[in-house]
Amino acid sequence: MTAPPTPTPSSVPASSSVATSAAPITTAAPRPTSTLTFAVGADQARYVATVVTFVDAFNAGAVDAALALLADNVVGSDCDYGRQALITFQTKRDAETWLRGRVAEHDRMEIAEIVNENPEPSTGSRVVAVGWASRKSDLLPSAIVPRYAAKVVFTADGRRIIAFANGPTSCTP
Repeated sequence: MTAPPTPTPSSVPASSSVATSAAPITTAAPRPTSTLTFAVGADQARYVATVVTFVDAFNAGAVDAALALLADNVVGSDCDYGRQALITFQTKRDAETWLRGRVAEHDRMEIAEIVNENPEPSTGSRVVAVGWASRKSDLLPSAIVPRYAAKVVFTADGRRIIAFANGPTSCTP
């Protein structure tokens, strides 16, 4: 007697589900951005994974999970589009205050793209730009599309964020 074939992704019905102990965290419905093949190295894949995990935690209001992805010496900025004010943080404690404020206002960011801004590996650069498809919160009458991408800088191992620059000097929606 032979064992039944192992299902492949294309043979698993779309309606099937796998039970998990926690609800999934998503930022947007998956959609292909290209039909072209792409290749990334392990370091680049780690940067993408770290950014996506951070944004998923941000959107879920999971402050502790988001903080775990920030280095102790993290610096950053963000636009509070509802108040049209620039927010800056210089420490992880400041970042926690920023995150809790965003959670309280049900702030959500949807990633449009993640771009390698420093493709030369010999420089040791660990930077990506995150373009946003939309941003919404309780203070905005409708979702907006931020004009500027966020600059995200990583620790040497790519597992934590040391800079999250998501705010230009003008925060007009």
